[in-house]
Formats: sequence, structure tokens, C-alpha cells
Amino acid sequence: MNASQVIFNNVNQFKVVSVDNETDSFIIYISSKSKKSFCPNCEEASSKVHSYYTRKFADLPAFGKCSKIVLRARKFYCNTLECPLKVFTERYSDHFKPYQRRTDRLNIKLLNIVIESGGKSAERICNQLSIPISDTTLLRIIEKTELPSNNNVIALGVDDWAIKKRERYGSILVDLSTNRPIGLLGDREEKTLSLWLLERNQVKVISRDRYGNYQRASTKGAPEAIQVTDRWHLLKNLGEAMRKILDREYLALKKVREANRETKTTEPRILKSTVPSAQQRKFKEVKLLLEQGVPIKEIARRFKMSRITVRKYKNCEELPKKRYSSPTGLEKFLNYIKKRKIEVPEIQLKTLHQELSNLGYRGAYSTLSDGLARYKMAIGSKKREKKVLPTNLSFWRPSITSQLFFKEAKKLSKNEADILNDLCDSSATLRQSLWFIREFRQMMLRDRSSEGLESWISKAINSSINELRGFANGLRQDLKSIKNAFDLAWSNGPVEGNVNKLKTLKR
Repeated sequence: MNASQVIFNNVNQFKVVSVDNETDSFIIYISSKSKKSFCPNCEEASSKVHSYYTRKFADLPAFGKCSKIVLRARKFYCNTLECPLKVFTERYSDHFKPYQRRTDRLNIKLLNIVIESGGKSAERICNQLSIPISDTTLLRIIEKTELPSNNNVIALGVDDWAIKKRERYGSILVDLSTNRPIGLLGDREEKTLSLWLLERNQVKVISRDRYGNYQRASTKGAPEAIQVTDRWHLLKNLGEAMRKILDREYLALKKVREANRETKTTEPRILKSTVPSAQQRKFKEVKLLLEQGVPIKEIARRFKMSRITVRKYKNCEELPKKRYSSPTGLEKFLNYIKKRKIEVPEIQLKTLHQELSNLGYRGAYSTLSDGLARYKMAIGSKKREKKVLPTNLSFWRPSITSQLFFKEAKKLSKNEADILNDLCDSSATLRQSLWFIREFRQMMLRDRSSEGLESWISKAINSSINELRGFANGLRQDLKSIKNAFDLAWSNGPVEGNVNKLKTLKR
């Protein structure tokens, strides 16, 4: 077997003239063995050589060194009198394309690496493999690659992705039959998606979220397609409504928290300030104006507030908290810290952090310092602690407490079940909300049937809970696609996965 067969896999078009083994590379000199070439314009064969010139290509590495190919190319006269090309460059069917500086096989490998790894990561991998190339060149290979045909899509998933977060958004299109992306749109407007769908009239199923532009575009672009609303987004929207209910029912959360604290004698108490804050005074003034019948728009203008906030205050009996303390893992070590402060009043923070780490504390030194400042337990000071936050902070944030309403009853721990029962006992609104949420989840995740959905929507609209009424009215506006979400197996899960991959590549 000669060198030409080894390098070009038995392609008889080329012959190897010589090979130079340099310090960091192989240079392979080759030439074409064909006697003639075809004009790219008139496609007539010609064997009359005009001139010779040299083309250089990067190739796949060999023996730990980068490889370069030097091709002695030819130019031919065109024999067709009517052809505007009097002289043309020799074309090759394998390995070498016009205007390229890399072989086809190297381009294929680079394309696969950059698609899997992204620009910067692929650059580092290629440099380790003796392929010197930059990340921008790798990304240009992706840009120049033709996308596979997407005209035979039957099931389509669509979602938005951030080109520049909070400023510019595009749309990603995924073939749900293969779970692979088939297109990116430059925006998330109704017209763009509807035009894309009109060009592909074979789409039978469209899975989407509840975004209005996608709903209208799907109706216009593929009127006969079955639209399916994504189940995860439905639960997410219901969860957002539940958090708003908990914000409004802050007084009930507060009562349960106080009762829970009183049952734990070891739990430190909070000493509250009797002086109302500026925000509390504003809240009382807004409530007073609302009772007097002053319009919401006028109150918002007078206090320079959002009308949404004024409506929120209207439904609240007490000012809802804006910030909730998150558990840091330090809470269970508070008694030990107090004991060590009594034993060694001037103990150093570094020493205390080492002792806590030996006991199982996983927080960093700075986290410990911030936590002790939050609990007013200064290390090395003889001052008496004035205020201590409660140790059980896990369920007093609406965003966390709302998760209890979505958990199955049998999966709740005893502590979680007790908290949920106390909340429902303290508020009829929360008790009613729990029933609605469990019924909705039962239909969607257990029964997988929309049989009782219209009845559920009617009950929610007739209830006294504003947030659930708004959610139910939204369901009624897109009822057909939401019923399909309950009855059919299609979902936007593969689309969300491809959005995450797109974010990784973008970063």
C-alpha cells in the first residue's frame, strides 16, 4: 500500500509527491493525477492547462503533530467559445473545496467538537489535539454549515430564549419526534412564527407555553394543527397565584409562626420594635384612602406607587414582608455558640469556625461571620444579645410555603403536614386554595384527563379567591389547548432541555 492510499483512503485522484517531517508538523506535498477537468460554468471537459499554482490546507493531525497538505493545483482553458469563463480553476470531488483552507474531513471533526463543547472549550480541546484554531473560527464553521431540512416536521415544540436578557428574545423550534432543534427565530413575534408555519403545512401538533403571540401565531400559521399547552407552565402559573394568596394571607402565616414558636421553648424570640416604619405608615394611609373610596389610580399617583401594589394592599390586612430570611445551616449550632461564648468570652471567630466545621457545619468563614451578625451574636464582644431571629425559617417565605400546597399528602413530612394543617385552620382562603390545587394536580398528573376541568374552572371563578379567579379565567380563554395538555402526552420538556443547552453554548 502506497502513501496515497493511506492518506486518501484509496482515492485515485491524488498522488503523494513527498512528505516533510518537521519539528511540530507534517507537510504533505500532493498533486492531481487526472488528465482533464470540467468547467464549473458550462460543465465541458478540458485538458489544456493554462498554469499551475499552490494551495495549502490544514488536515487532521498525525502522530501528535499537526498536518498540512500542499496541493499543486492547475488552471485550464475552457474550450467552449460561448462560455464567459475563458480560464477556470481545477475542481475536486473529494477532500478539497473551492476557497477553503481546511480539508473536508477536518471541517467535519471541528464541527462536531464545537457543537458539543462550544467555542472556548472547543478551542482548548483542539489545541490539545494539535489542531491550532481559534474559537471565532470554530463558530464561523457552525454559521457556514447548512441546517438539515425541517420541512417534514409533524410535531413542533416552541419556546423563547434570551438573546440579551430582558431586552431581546428569540424563539427556538424543536422537532418533538426526534427531540432535536430545527431552527432559531430572531424574535418571538406573532408574524415571524406564523410565516414559518405557513411554509411548512405538514405540522400536526404544536406544543407551547401560554404566551399570547405563540397562541395566535399557531392558530394563523397552522389552523388545523392540534395545540397543546405545556403542563409545567400551567403548574407554574398556578404556583404564582398561590404565592400571591400567601402574600395576601400573611397574617395567617404570622399567626401559625407565632404559635409554632411558642411550642418550642428552646427557640429564641424576636423583640419587635414598637415604632412603625415608613412603609407601614404608607400602608395604613393607603388603606385609609381605599376605605374612603379614593380611586386606585389617584392613590398610585399621590404616593408614586404602582397600581399593582395598591391593589395588593387592598386585599391585605397587614403589610406583607418584602424580604424573608433564608436558612443558612447555622440555626442548629446557635446553642453551642452561646455556650462557647459563655465559656470563652473572647473566643476568636476563626477558632469558632474550626470547631463548628468539626461538628458538621458546612458554611464558609464569611457565611459564619454574616450569620452571627444577622443573629446579633458578635464574637469577642461582652455585649448582651438584644435580638435573635427564629431558628425555623424554612416555611415562612411564601415561595417555599407554597410548595407544601403542591405536595402529595402522603409525601409530606410530619412537620410539613402540621404546618399545612395549621395554615388551613387559621385561614378559610388557604383551606379552599389547598382543595383547588389538589384537585387540579389530580386531574393533570394522576387521572391525565380533562373530564372535570370545566367544572373546576367554574368553581374557581365562582370562589371568593381573586388570584384563582384570574387563573381560571386565563384557562377559559385557551381551553381547547389546555384540555389537550391533560389528555395528550406531548409536552415542552424537550424544548426546555434544548434551551438550557443553547444557554450553555451561548455562554
